[in-house]
Amino acid sequence: MKKYFALIVVMASISLTACGGADVRVQAVDDYVPDLYRFDVVDSYGVDTAKSNTPLALNPYVDNGLFDIFWEVNSLEDYQVNVRINDRPSINNSYLVYSTICGAGLACDQSGGAICEYSLDDTLSCNNSRSKYIGDLLQQPSSYLILEICDYNSSYCVYDYRRVLME
Repeated sequence: MKKYFALIVVMASISLTACGGADVRVQAVDDYVPDLYRFDVVDSYGVDTAKSNTPLALNPYVDNGLFDIFWEVNSLEDYQVNVRINDRPSINNSYLVYSTICGAGLACDQSGGAICEYSLDDTLSCNNSRSKYIGDLLQQPSSYLILEICDYNSSYCVYDYRRVLME
Protein backbone atom coordinates (compact mmCIF):
# COMPACT_ATOMS: atom_id res chain seq x y z
CA MET A 1 0.00 0.00 0.00
CA LYS A 2 2.85 2.40 0.83
CA LYS A 3 4.36 1.81 -2.64
CA TYR A 4 1.09 2.84 -4.30
CA PHE A 5 0.74 5.91 -2.13
CA ALA A 6 4.31 7.00 -2.93
CA LEU A 7 3.66 6.42 -6.63
CA ILE A 8 0.50 8.53 -6.50
CA VAL A 9 2.36 11.37 -4.72
CA VAL A 10 5.16 11.31 -7.32
CA MET A 11 2.68 11.30 -10.23
CA ALA A 12 0.68 14.16 -8.71
CA SER A 13 3.88 16.19 -8.24
CA ILE A 14 4.91 15.64 -11.85
CA SER A 15 1.44 16.60 -13.07
CA LEU A 16 1.38 19.79 -11.04
CA THR A 17 4.86 20.75 -12.22
CA ALA A 18 3.86 20.25 -15.84
CA CYS A 19 0.83 22.54 -15.42
CA GLY A 20 3.03 25.61 -15.03
CA GLY A 21 1.48 28.69 -13.49
CA ALA A 22 2.69 32.07 -12.33
CA ASP A 23 6.41 32.71 -12.58
CA VAL A 24 6.87 33.45 -8.88
CA ARG A 25 10.44 33.64 -7.64
CA VAL A 26 9.87 32.53 -4.02
CA GLN A 27 7.10 30.39 -2.55
CA ALA A 28 5.33 30.83 0.79
CA VAL A 29 6.81 28.71 3.55
CA ASP A 30 3.77 28.49 5.84
CA ASP A 31 0.11 29.45 6.02
CA TYR A 32 0.70 32.79 7.74
CA VAL A 33 2.84 34.56 5.14
CA PRO A 34 1.45 35.98 1.89
CA ASP A 35 1.69 33.94 -1.29
CA LEU A 36 1.77 35.78 -4.63
CA TYR A 37 -0.52 34.03 -7.11
CA ARG A 38 -0.57 36.51 -10.01
CA PHE A 39 1.22 39.58 -11.24
CA ASP A 40 0.00 41.09 -14.48
CA VAL A 41 0.77 44.27 -16.39
CA VAL A 42 -1.19 46.04 -19.12
CA ASP A 43 1.37 48.14 -21.00
CA SER A 44 1.07 51.41 -22.94
CA TYR A 45 -0.28 49.58 -26.00
CA GLY A 46 -2.86 47.49 -24.16
CA VAL A 47 -0.81 44.28 -24.10
CA ASP A 48 -2.00 42.31 -21.07
CA THR A 49 0.29 39.65 -19.59
CA ALA A 50 -2.82 37.80 -18.35
CA LYS A 51 -3.82 37.19 -21.99
CA SER A 52 -0.62 37.40 -24.05
CA ASN A 53 3.10 36.64 -24.06
CA THR A 54 3.79 39.63 -26.32
CA PRO A 55 6.73 41.71 -25.02
CA LEU A 56 5.71 44.72 -22.92
CA ALA A 57 6.56 48.32 -23.75
CA LEU A 58 6.05 51.53 -21.81
CA ASN A 59 5.90 54.75 -23.78
CA PRO A 60 5.38 58.23 -22.27
CA TYR A 61 3.91 59.47 -25.58
CA VAL A 62 1.13 56.86 -25.70
CA ASP A 63 -1.89 57.50 -23.46
CA ASN A 64 0.22 59.87 -21.34
CA GLY A 65 2.47 56.96 -20.34
CA LEU A 66 -0.28 55.24 -18.34
CA PHE A 67 -0.15 51.50 -17.68
CA ASP A 68 -1.76 49.14 -15.17
CA ILE A 69 -0.50 46.62 -12.65
CA PHE A 70 -2.67 43.89 -11.09
CA TRP A 71 -1.97 41.27 -8.45
CA GLU A 72 -3.62 38.40 -6.65
CA VAL A 73 -2.37 37.24 -3.26
CA ASN A 74 -3.36 34.66 -0.69
CA SER A 75 -2.79 36.12 2.75
CA LEU A 76 -4.49 35.58 6.09
CA GLU A 77 -3.12 38.87 7.42
CA ASP A 78 -2.27 42.35 6.15
CA TYR A 79 0.60 42.56 3.67
CA GLN A 80 2.66 45.26 2.00
CA VAL A 81 2.77 45.71 -1.78
CA ASN A 82 5.86 47.32 -3.32
CA VAL A 83 6.16 48.22 -6.99
CA ARG A 84 9.80 48.40 -8.01
CA ILE A 85 11.84 48.83 -11.18
CA ASN A 86 15.33 47.59 -11.93
CA ASP A 87 17.70 46.93 -14.82
CA ARG A 88 17.78 43.23 -13.83
CA PRO A 89 15.13 40.78 -12.58
CA SER A 90 16.04 41.27 -8.92
CA ILE A 91 14.95 43.48 -6.05
CA ASN A 92 18.61 44.11 -5.16
CA ASN A 93 19.41 47.77 -5.93
CA SER A 94 15.91 48.29 -7.38
CA TYR A 95 14.05 51.58 -7.16
CA LEU A 96 10.93 51.62 -5.01
CA VAL A 97 8.20 53.37 -7.00
CA TYR A 98 5.08 52.69 -4.95
CA SER A 99 4.09 51.02 -1.69
CA THR A 100 0.77 50.31 0.03
CA ILE A 101 -0.72 48.08 2.70
CA CYS A 102 -3.42 45.57 1.73
CA GLY A 103 -5.67 43.29 3.75
CA ALA A 104 -9.17 42.76 5.06
CA GLY A 105 -11.15 45.99 5.15
CA LEU A 106 -8.55 47.92 3.12
CA ALA A 107 -8.77 49.16 -0.49
CA CYS A 108 -6.99 46.00 -1.62
CA ASP A 109 -7.51 42.67 0.07
CA GLN A 110 -6.61 39.42 -1.72
CA SER A 111 -6.20 41.30 -5.01
CA GLY A 112 -5.47 44.80 -6.11
CA GLY A 113 -4.15 47.05 -8.78
CA ALA A 114 -2.42 50.32 -9.49
CA ILE A 115 -2.52 52.83 -12.32
CA CYS A 116 1.04 53.84 -13.08
CA GLU A 117 2.58 56.53 -15.24
CA TYR A 118 5.87 56.64 -17.12
CA SER A 119 6.53 60.34 -17.76
CA LEU A 120 8.57 62.26 -20.31
CA ASP A 121 10.99 63.37 -17.58
CA ASP A 122 12.03 59.73 -16.98
CA THR A 123 9.97 59.35 -13.82
CA LEU A 124 7.64 56.60 -12.74
CA SER A 125 4.73 56.78 -10.30
CA CYS A 126 1.68 54.74 -9.33
CA ASN A 127 -1.70 55.83 -7.95
CA ASN A 128 -0.59 59.48 -7.84
CA SER A 129 2.36 58.70 -5.56
CA ARG A 130 5.48 60.85 -5.60
CA SER A 131 7.32 60.37 -8.91
CA LYS A 132 10.58 58.43 -8.82
CA TYR A 133 13.35 59.38 -11.25
CA ILE A 134 14.48 56.24 -13.11
CA GLY A 135 16.72 57.76 -15.77
CA ASP A 136 19.76 55.96 -14.35
CA LEU A 137 18.15 52.61 -15.22
CA LEU A 138 17.34 53.59 -18.78
CA GLN A 139 20.87 52.97 -20.03
CA GLN A 140 19.78 49.38 -20.71
CA PRO A 141 17.35 48.57 -23.56
CA SER A 142 14.87 46.99 -21.16
CA SER A 143 13.96 47.17 -17.52
CA TYR A 144 12.05 44.96 -15.11
CA LEU A 145 8.88 45.92 -13.28
CA ILE A 146 8.89 44.05 -10.00
CA LEU A 147 5.95 43.39 -7.72
CA GLU A 148 7.07 42.56 -4.19
CA ILE A 149 4.64 41.27 -1.56
CA CYS A 150 5.84 41.37 2.05
CA ASP A 151 4.36 40.03 5.24
CA TYR A 152 3.41 43.02 7.36
CA ASN A 153 4.57 41.35 10.59
CA SER A 154 7.89 39.81 9.51
CA SER A 155 10.74 40.21 7.05
CA TYR A 156 9.30 37.58 4.67
CA CYS A 157 8.84 38.82 1.07
CA VAL A 158 8.01 37.23 -2.28
CA TYR A 159 8.31 38.86 -5.70
CA ASP A 160 7.74 38.41 -9.40
CA TYR A 161 8.82 40.53 -12.35
CA ARG A 162 7.89 41.47 -15.90
CA ARG A 163 10.43 42.59 -18.49
CA VAL A 164 9.47 45.88 -20.16
CA LEU A 165 10.97 47.94 -22.96
CA MET A 166 11.18 51.60 -21.92
CA GLU A 167 10.54 53.54 -25.13
